[in-house]
Amino acid sequence: MRATLSCLALLLIAASFASAQEPSATAVVCTAIANKSCEGAAVTFSTSAGKLYGFSQAVNVPEKIVHVWFFRDRELGRIEMAAPKAPRWKCFSNVTLARNMIGPWRLEARDANGKVLASFNFTVQ
Repeated sequence: MRATLSCLALLLIAASFASAQEPSATAVVCTAIANKSCEGAAVTFSTSAGKLYGFSQAVNVPEKIVHVWFFRDRELGRIEMAAPKAPRWKCFSNVTLARNMIGPWRLEARDANGKVLASFNFTVQ
């Protein structure tokens, strides 16, 4: 019984260690970046904001994060940001809004292979 519990404990530790090594990221959109943080995060923005920022926190992403901006499910642009030599890091990109860019938007944070690590849907009105 004791050997079974020890093996189970080792398997749980190994599983948590393996999942901790998986690349992951968050994505959020806001109106400003200050002190390496996102300010004015929301899901609805006005075109009067002028510029929106996509902010990501990456964990175990070794090469780069690519922010892909979509307007009405049409890709508007890609911004590649190289990873520093650190397991955790932050990055941001931005998009300038025109008055006619009203509707649904999406920001995706992807890894170097194009895998979507995080997605954030928002609306501009």
